[in-house]
Amino acid sequence: MMRTPVNPHPVPRLPVALPAALLALVVLGALFATPPLQDAATGQAVPFAHVHQPLGYLLGAPLFGIWDAMSLLAVSQHYAVLATLVPLYLARRLYAAWASRRRAAPDPRRRSLPLRALLELLRAAAALAALLAFYAAAVFIPRPMVAVRLDDPDLLAVDFHSHTNRSHDGWALFTAARNRAWHEDGGFDAAYVTDHYTWAGVDDAAPANPARAGERTAMLSGMEVRLRNRHVNLLGDRDRYVFALDGTWHHLDPDSIAAARERGAPPVTMLYTIPGRLDAIVPLAPGSPAGVVGVELSDGAPRGLEQARAERAKILAIADSMDLAVVAGSNLHGWGRTVAAWSVMRVPGWRDMPPDELGGAIEGALHRDRRRAVTVVERRMPYHDGSRAGMALTVPWLLWEHFRMMTAAERGSWIAWTVLAALAGRRVRRRASAPVAP
Repeated sequence: MMRTPVNPHPVPRLPVALPAALLALVVLGALFATPPLQDAATGQAVPFAHVHQPLGYLLGAPLFGIWDAMSLLAVSQHYAVLATLVPLYLARRLYAAWASRRRAAPDPRRRSLPLRALLELLRAAAALAALLAFYAAAVFIPRPMVAVRLDDPDLLAVDFHSHTNRSHDGWALFTAARNRAWHEDGGFDAAYVTDHYTWAGVDDAAPANPARAGERTAMLSGMEVRLRNRHVNLLGDRDRYVFALDGTWHHLDPDSIAAARERGAPPVTMLYTIPGRLDAIVPLAPGSPAGVVGVELSDGAPRGLEQARAERAKILAIADSMDLAVVAGSNLHGWGRTVAAWSVMRVPGWRDMPPDELGGAIEGALHRDRRRAVTVVERRMPYHDGSRAGMALTVPWLLWEHFRMMTAAERGSWIAWTVLAALAGRRVRRRASAPVAP
């Protein structure tokens, strides 16, 4: 009797345990759930704020959630991810070579060692290119955003640090309109346009501002300059600062600010940005009229996230000792669709204020309340705190925390996609193992 030949090139099997492991993580994460938002200063949950995930985000939650997590990694954590994936890739290739040699009979036409080495190098290059493409997709592909929702109508979410294409390092297509749209999608009620050494982005944004701040995200006036050779963000009308800038608008002269203050000018409103030297902070005080009223506790750029997490205790100690507001800045330049943190302030009646009046109220609260003016609400993310063990465990730790922080709707999306993928894989395997017609 002649046997029916089977397909000599079966499709690789998806490990049966993978869908089961994902479903187990989803369930276990729910049993040990933790809020996805926290007070950046205390690490405690914030009962007045919760995340909002639009339907489009939930439909692609497994992918979008991973991209969000990648966007919230500090520089050292990106290195840790790479240091984890490379050994895993090498182990996978070594196992594949060993399994292939066990299954296959000796073949005199076997490829030479140099050719096999070249093929492995090409595979490695393709894997690295795929990883870089995955990172690039997280940065460049438009996608739904996680936003914040505040329960108290007198609370507002503010971004104190953002850029447009008017900054030298901003994305060329990131206009003021796109900046506003990004902040609206992220749940911000107000955002300062703080382009480097120019108010051109502010001028682009102002005509589209709402008559009342509660109608849509209000774009407020600011600029990023150097003060004592350190980066600060100026808030408010340019007339309060332009006389103290040098000819390039790069540097602000503290003596000119002090002289204007002596003549009765109102106090300036400046925030110290990170990354930067913390020992160079000069607070606004009677003896230092060219000082800052606040310091960033969160900065959305990878280097800013690194310093904010590594030196959080130091930043808070400085803020407490100098009575400085702690704020969050996205440091947005047009890339990415993930908000790391929101500055939440209480400004009664802000929704009925014109944007200029709202800007004045925000500045007034910063000067009046200083350290108590802002609560930084951030996306909860694990950090190694300099621990080698924590650094080595970055990937599994991140995965576990990600499954713990998911919302109920997000878990439902993961379950649906995992089941669909398992069923699709099962169907593909059945077709691959079906007899081939003679």
